[in-house]
Amino acid sequence: MAILQPGEYPLWFQLTDEGPVLLESIEYARFSAPFIPWPLAPHFRFALAKEDEILMAINRGGFLKLATWRGEAAGLGMYYFSGGAFWRQYTVGAFFFYDDKPAALLYLDDRFLDAGSPLPHPRTWTFRMESSVPHPLIIPALELFPADDGWDADSLHLGADGYWYYRVSKRTGQNPSVLMLRTADLAQHGEEISPGVFQNSALGEPLSAAPPPLMNLLSAAFASTGSDSALVISADFSQPRYFSENSGAGTALLVYYRADGEKTFALAILPTGSGFYITAGSGPEPFSLPPLPGGYVYTWIGMIEDSLFASWEEQEEYNIGAAGFMVFKMLVNNTN
Repeated sequence: MAILQPGEYPLWFQLTDEGPVLLESIEYARFSAPFIPWPLAPHFRFALAKEDEILMAINRGGFLKLATWRGEAAGLGMYYFSGGAFWRQYTVGAFFFYDDKPAALLYLDDRFLDAGSPLPHPRTWTFRMESSVPHPLIIPALELFPADDGWDADSLHLGADGYWYYRVSKRTGQNPSVLMLRTADLAQHGEEISPGVFQNSALGEPLSAAPPPLMNLLSAAFASTGSDSALVISADFSQPRYFSENSGAGTALLVYYRADGEKTFALAILPTGSGFYITAGSGPEPFSLPPLPGGYVYTWIGMIEDSLFASWEEQEEYNIGAAGFMVFKMLVNNTN
Protein backbone atom coordinates (compact mmCIF):
# COMPACT_ATOMS: atom_id res chain seq x y z
CA MET A 1 0.00 0.00 0.00
CA ALA A 2 2.74 2.47 0.92
CA ILE A 3 6.33 3.02 1.95
CA LEU A 4 6.47 4.50 5.45
CA GLN A 5 9.38 6.60 6.65
CA PRO A 6 9.05 6.70 10.43
CA GLY A 7 10.60 9.57 12.32
CA GLU A 8 10.62 11.01 15.82
CA TYR A 9 6.89 11.78 15.66
CA PRO A 10 4.40 8.91 15.26
CA LEU A 11 2.48 8.09 12.11
CA TRP A 12 -1.09 7.20 13.12
CA PHE A 13 -3.29 4.86 11.05
CA GLN A 14 -6.91 3.81 11.49
CA LEU A 15 -8.49 0.62 10.13
CA THR A 16 -11.32 0.94 7.60
CA ASP A 17 -13.05 -1.49 5.25
CA GLU A 18 -10.57 -0.40 2.56
CA GLY A 19 -7.55 -0.90 4.82
CA PRO A 20 -5.47 1.48 6.97
CA VAL A 21 -5.80 5.24 6.40
CA LEU A 22 -3.37 7.87 7.68
CA LEU A 23 -4.62 10.25 10.39
CA GLU A 24 -3.28 13.69 11.21
CA SER A 25 -3.27 12.60 14.86
CA ILE A 26 -4.87 10.00 17.09
CA GLU A 27 -7.48 12.60 18.12
CA TYR A 28 -9.05 12.34 14.66
CA ALA A 29 -10.09 8.77 15.46
CA ARG A 30 -12.35 9.77 18.35
CA PHE A 31 -16.04 8.97 17.82
CA SER A 32 -15.33 7.94 14.22
CA ALA A 33 -16.53 4.34 14.64
CA PRO A 34 -19.46 2.93 16.62
CA PHE A 35 -18.84 0.70 19.63
CA ILE A 36 -19.68 -2.91 18.79
CA PRO A 37 -18.85 -6.21 20.55
CA TRP A 38 -15.21 -7.14 20.01
CA PRO A 39 -15.87 -10.35 17.98
CA LEU A 40 -17.68 -8.22 15.39
CA ALA A 41 -15.31 -5.23 15.40
CA PRO A 42 -12.36 -4.61 13.07
CA HIS A 43 -9.19 -4.51 15.16
CA PHE A 44 -5.76 -6.11 15.36
CA ARG A 45 -6.66 -9.48 16.83
CA PHE A 46 -3.17 -11.05 16.87
CA ALA A 47 0.41 -10.20 15.88
CA LEU A 48 3.49 -12.24 14.96
CA ALA A 49 7.14 -11.35 14.41
CA LYS A 50 9.38 -12.76 11.68
CA GLU A 51 12.91 -11.42 11.15
CA ASP A 52 12.46 -7.81 9.94
CA GLU A 53 8.68 -8.13 9.70
CA ILE A 54 5.59 -7.66 11.84
CA LEU A 55 2.54 -9.63 10.69
CA MET A 56 -0.99 -8.92 11.90
CA ALA A 57 -4.36 -10.65 11.61
CA ILE A 58 -7.17 -8.10 11.40
CA ASN A 59 -10.52 -9.15 12.79
CA ARG A 60 -13.18 -8.89 10.05
CA GLY A 61 -10.49 -7.58 7.71
CA GLY A 62 -7.53 -9.66 6.52
CA PHE A 63 -3.77 -9.35 7.04
CA LEU A 64 -1.34 -6.47 7.41
CA LYS A 65 2.42 -6.77 7.03
CA LEU A 66 5.12 -4.22 7.85
CA ALA A 67 8.62 -5.07 6.61
CA THR A 68 11.95 -3.41 5.93
CA TRP A 69 11.94 -1.68 2.53
CA ARG A 70 15.36 -1.46 0.91
CA GLY A 71 14.50 0.45 -2.26
CA GLU A 72 15.48 4.02 -3.09
CA ALA A 73 13.05 5.38 -0.49
CA ALA A 74 14.27 3.40 2.52
CA GLY A 75 11.70 2.76 5.22
CA LEU A 76 8.95 0.26 5.91
CA GLY A 77 6.80 -1.41 3.30
CA MET A 78 3.15 -1.62 4.33
CA TYR A 79 1.15 -4.43 2.70
CA TYR A 80 -2.57 -5.04 3.14
CA PHE A 81 -4.30 -8.30 2.15
CA SER A 82 -8.05 -7.74 2.19
CA GLY A 83 -10.33 -10.67 2.99
CA GLY A 84 -13.26 -8.71 1.55
CA ALA A 85 -16.88 -9.60 2.21
CA PHE A 86 -16.02 -13.16 3.26
CA TRP A 87 -13.77 -12.11 6.17
CA ARG A 88 -16.28 -9.47 7.33
CA GLN A 89 -18.59 -12.32 8.42
CA TYR A 90 -16.14 -14.00 10.80
CA THR A 91 -13.97 -13.61 13.89
CA VAL A 92 -10.25 -14.44 13.99
CA GLY A 93 -9.74 -17.17 16.59
CA ALA A 94 -5.99 -17.81 16.23
CA PHE A 95 -2.89 -16.64 14.36
CA PHE A 96 0.22 -18.83 14.18
CA PHE A 97 2.91 -20.17 11.87
CA TYR A 98 2.19 -23.42 10.05
CA ASP A 99 4.93 -24.75 7.75
CA ASP A 100 6.52 -21.31 8.09
CA LYS A 101 3.34 -19.67 6.73
CA PRO A 102 1.30 -17.19 8.79
CA ALA A 103 -2.09 -18.84 9.35
CA ALA A 104 -5.32 -17.29 10.64
CA LEU A 105 -8.24 -19.35 11.90
CA LEU A 106 -11.73 -17.92 11.27
CA TYR A 107 -14.89 -18.92 13.11
CA LEU A 108 -18.52 -17.81 13.25
CA ASP A 109 -19.28 -15.87 16.45
CA ASP A 110 -23.04 -15.46 16.84
CA ARG A 111 -23.21 -14.57 20.54
CA PHE A 112 -24.05 -10.94 19.80
CA LEU A 113 -25.47 -11.05 16.27
CA ASP A 114 -27.20 -13.82 14.37
CA ALA A 115 -26.33 -12.71 10.83
CA GLY A 116 -27.32 -16.02 9.27
CA SER A 117 -23.85 -16.52 7.80
CA PRO A 118 -22.71 -20.06 7.01
CA LEU A 119 -19.80 -21.58 8.90
CA PRO A 120 -16.49 -20.44 7.40
CA HIS A 121 -15.23 -22.68 4.62
CA PRO A 122 -12.30 -22.52 4.20
CA ARG A 123 -11.60 -21.72 7.84
CA THR A 124 -7.80 -21.23 7.76
CA TRP A 125 -6.06 -18.62 5.60
CA THR A 126 -2.62 -17.27 4.77
CA PHE A 127 -1.16 -14.75 2.31
CA ARG A 128 1.48 -14.65 -0.39
CA MET A 129 3.39 -11.65 -1.66
CA GLU A 130 2.28 -12.39 -5.24
CA SER A 131 -1.33 -11.48 -4.42
CA SER A 132 -3.22 -8.77 -2.54
CA VAL A 133 -5.84 -11.17 -1.15
CA PRO A 134 -5.58 -14.02 1.41
CA HIS A 135 -5.39 -17.64 0.25
CA PRO A 136 -6.89 -20.77 1.88
CA LEU A 137 -4.53 -22.98 3.84
CA ILE A 138 -5.34 -26.57 4.75
CA ILE A 139 -4.66 -27.63 8.37
CA PRO A 140 -5.08 -31.45 8.37
CA ALA A 141 -5.86 -31.68 12.09
CA LEU A 142 -9.01 -29.59 11.50
CA GLU A 143 -10.16 -31.40 8.37
CA LEU A 144 -11.71 -34.21 10.39
CA PHE A 145 -14.35 -31.65 11.45
CA PRO A 146 -15.67 -30.18 8.18
CA ALA A 147 -17.92 -27.12 8.12
CA ASP A 148 -20.26 -29.00 5.76
CA ASP A 149 -21.09 -31.32 8.67
CA GLY A 150 -21.76 -28.38 11.01
CA TRP A 151 -18.34 -28.17 12.73
CA ASP A 152 -16.75 -24.85 13.66
CA ALA A 153 -13.28 -24.35 15.22
CA ASP A 154 -12.85 -21.27 17.41
CA SER A 155 -9.53 -21.80 19.21
CA LEU A 156 -6.05 -23.14 18.44
CA HIS A 157 -2.83 -22.55 20.34
CA LEU A 158 0.54 -24.12 21.08
CA GLY A 159 0.95 -25.21 24.69
CA ALA A 160 4.16 -24.98 26.69
CA ASP A 161 4.41 -28.78 26.41
CA GLY A 162 4.79 -28.60 22.61
CA TYR A 163 1.28 -29.85 21.83
CA TRP A 164 -1.20 -27.94 19.70
CA TYR A 165 -4.56 -27.53 21.46
CA TYR A 166 -7.78 -26.77 19.62
CA ARG A 167 -11.53 -26.68 20.19
CA VAL A 168 -14.29 -27.59 17.75
CA SER A 169 -18.05 -27.45 18.18
CA LYS A 170 -21.24 -28.52 16.44
CA ARG A 171 -24.19 -26.35 17.49
CA THR A 172 -26.88 -27.69 15.17
CA GLY A 173 -28.43 -31.05 14.43
CA GLN A 174 -29.55 -33.78 16.77
CA ASN A 175 -26.27 -34.09 18.67
CA PRO A 176 -24.72 -30.68 19.47
CA SER A 177 -21.27 -31.14 20.97
CA VAL A 178 -18.01 -29.43 21.92
CA LEU A 179 -14.72 -31.31 21.60
CA MET A 180 -11.29 -30.31 22.88
CA LEU A 181 -8.27 -31.96 21.32
CA ARG A 182 -4.50 -31.85 21.11
CA THR A 183 -1.85 -33.06 18.69
CA ALA A 184 1.93 -32.94 18.52
CA ASP A 185 1.70 -32.16 14.79
CA LEU A 186 -1.05 -30.22 13.04
CA ALA A 187 -0.50 -32.45 10.01
CA GLN A 188 -1.95 -35.28 12.12
CA HIS A 189 -5.36 -35.76 13.73
CA GLY A 190 -5.56 -35.04 17.44
CA GLU A 191 -6.69 -36.92 20.54
CA GLU A 192 -9.66 -35.83 22.62
CA ILE A 193 -8.84 -34.31 26.03
CA SER A 194 -10.80 -33.07 29.03
CA PRO A 195 -11.87 -29.41 29.46
CA GLY A 196 -9.48 -29.13 32.40
CA VAL A 197 -6.47 -30.19 30.34
CA PHE A 198 -7.49 -27.77 27.59
CA GLN A 199 -7.86 -24.86 30.02
CA ASN A 200 -4.55 -25.61 31.75
CA SER A 201 -2.77 -25.58 28.38
CA ALA A 202 -3.51 -21.86 28.09
CA LEU A 203 -2.04 -20.96 31.48
CA GLY A 204 1.06 -18.80 31.51
CA GLU A 205 4.52 -20.29 31.38
CA PRO A 206 6.82 -19.61 34.38
CA LEU A 207 9.43 -16.88 34.00
CA SER A 208 12.12 -19.55 34.19
CA ALA A 209 10.99 -20.72 30.73
CA ALA A 210 11.83 -17.34 29.16
CA PRO A 211 15.24 -16.57 27.59
CA PRO A 212 17.51 -14.82 30.17
CA PRO A 213 17.30 -11.22 28.80
CA LEU A 214 13.53 -11.52 28.52
CA MET A 215 13.29 -13.07 31.98
CA ASN A 216 15.29 -10.17 33.46
CA LEU A 217 13.06 -7.60 31.79
CA LEU A 218 9.84 -9.30 32.86
CA SER A 219 11.03 -9.68 36.46
CA ALA A 220 11.84 -5.96 36.67
CA ALA A 221 8.66 -4.93 34.86
CA PHE A 222 6.46 -7.11 37.08
CA ALA A 223 8.05 -5.60 40.20
CA SER A 224 7.64 -2.01 38.96
CA THR A 225 4.20 -2.16 37.36
CA GLY A 226 2.36 -4.59 39.62
CA SER A 227 1.55 -6.78 36.63
CA ASP A 228 2.20 -10.50 36.92
CA SER A 229 1.72 -11.62 33.31
CA ALA A 230 3.05 -10.79 29.85
CA LEU A 231 2.06 -11.49 26.25
CA VAL A 232 5.23 -11.76 24.13
CA ILE A 233 5.86 -11.79 20.40
CA SER A 234 9.26 -12.63 18.94
CA ALA A 235 10.74 -13.97 15.73
CA ASP A 236 11.95 -16.85 17.90
CA PHE A 237 8.36 -17.91 18.72
CA SER A 238 5.87 -19.60 16.39
CA GLN A 239 2.99 -17.75 18.07
CA PRO A 240 2.55 -15.24 20.93
CA ARG A 241 3.71 -16.70 24.25
CA TYR A 242 2.16 -15.98 27.63
CA PHE A 243 4.31 -15.82 30.78
CA SER A 244 2.93 -15.28 34.26
CA GLU A 245 3.69 -15.35 37.95
CA ASN A 246 1.16 -16.42 40.54
CA SER A 247 -2.34 -16.34 39.02
CA GLY A 248 -1.60 -14.00 36.13
CA ALA A 249 -4.83 -12.19 37.04
CA GLY A 250 -3.49 -8.63 36.62
CA THR A 251 -3.19 -6.50 33.51
CA ALA A 252 -0.87 -8.26 31.06
CA LEU A 253 2.22 -6.48 29.78
CA LEU A 254 2.67 -6.22 26.00
CA VAL A 255 6.16 -7.40 25.09
CA TYR A 256 8.43 -7.60 22.05
CA TYR A 257 11.65 -9.64 22.28
CA ARG A 258 14.51 -9.86 19.77
CA ALA A 259 17.48 -12.19 20.36
CA ASP A 260 20.46 -10.97 18.33
CA GLY A 261 23.71 -11.21 20.29
CA GLU A 262 24.91 -7.73 21.23
CA LYS A 263 21.73 -6.32 19.67
CA THR A 264 19.42 -8.40 21.89
CA PHE A 265 16.48 -6.21 22.85
CA ALA A 266 13.21 -6.48 24.76
CA LEU A 267 10.46 -3.94 25.34
CA ALA A 268 7.54 -4.30 27.78
CA ILE A 269 4.68 -1.84 28.20
CA LEU A 270 1.33 -1.67 29.91
CA PRO A 271 -1.74 -1.02 27.71
CA THR A 272 -1.46 2.62 28.82
CA GLY A 273 1.91 2.86 27.05
CA SER A 274 4.32 3.07 30.01
CA GLY A 275 6.96 0.43 30.58
CA PHE A 276 10.59 -0.58 30.19
CA TYR A 277 13.17 -1.73 27.68
CA ILE A 278 16.37 -3.71 28.10
CA THR A 279 19.36 -4.25 25.80
CA ALA A 280 22.22 -6.74 25.97
CA GLY A 281 24.48 -5.84 28.87
CA SER A 282 22.20 -3.21 30.42
CA GLY A 283 19.49 -3.15 33.02
CA PRO A 284 15.85 -2.20 32.42
CA GLU A 285 15.25 1.46 31.53
CA PRO A 286 11.89 3.30 31.64
CA PHE A 287 10.12 3.96 28.35
CA SER A 288 6.74 5.32 27.25
CA LEU A 289 4.78 5.23 24.02
CA PRO A 290 2.95 8.37 22.86
CA PRO A 291 -0.09 9.09 25.06
CA LEU A 292 -3.54 7.97 23.93
CA PRO A 293 -6.91 9.67 24.50
CA GLY A 294 -9.08 8.46 27.38
CA GLY A 295 -10.70 5.10 26.69
CA TYR A 296 -7.93 4.02 24.29
CA VAL A 297 -5.32 1.32 24.96
CA TYR A 298 -2.35 -0.23 23.20
CA THR A 299 -2.85 -3.90 22.32
CA TRP A 300 0.33 -5.19 20.57
CA ILE A 301 3.89 -3.92 20.07
CA GLY A 302 6.77 -4.89 17.80
CA MET A 303 10.05 -3.65 16.33
CA ILE A 304 11.41 -3.57 12.79
CA GLU A 305 15.05 -2.51 13.04
CA ASP A 306 14.72 0.82 14.93
CA SER A 307 11.06 1.45 14.09
CA LEU A 308 8.46 0.66 16.72
CA PHE A 309 4.95 -0.57 15.87
CA ALA A 310 2.04 -0.47 18.31
CA SER A 311 -1.62 -1.28 17.64
CA TRP A 312 -4.33 0.60 19.52
CA GLU A 313 -8.08 0.46 19.97
CA GLU A 314 -10.91 2.40 21.60
CA GLN A 315 -12.55 0.23 24.28
CA GLU A 316 -15.73 0.34 26.31
CA GLU A 317 -16.22 -2.83 28.37
CA TYR A 318 -16.36 -5.67 25.79
CA ASN A 319 -16.96 -3.26 22.88
CA ILE A 320 -14.46 -1.74 20.45
CA GLY A 321 -14.85 1.52 18.51
CA ALA A 322 -11.99 2.91 16.43
CA ALA A 323 -8.85 0.79 15.98
CA GLY A 324 -5.53 1.13 14.21
CA PHE A 325 -1.79 1.35 14.75
CA MET A 326 1.06 3.80 14.98
CA VAL A 327 4.72 3.59 14.05
CA PHE A 328 7.70 5.82 14.86
CA LYS A 329 11.48 5.66 15.12
CA MET A 330 12.35 4.57 18.63
CA LEU A 331 14.66 6.79 20.66
CA VAL A 332 15.82 4.72 23.62
CA ASN A 333 16.02 7.76 25.88
CA ASN A 334 12.29 8.45 25.35
CA THR A 335 10.83 8.31 28.85
CA ASN A 336 7.99 10.83 28.41
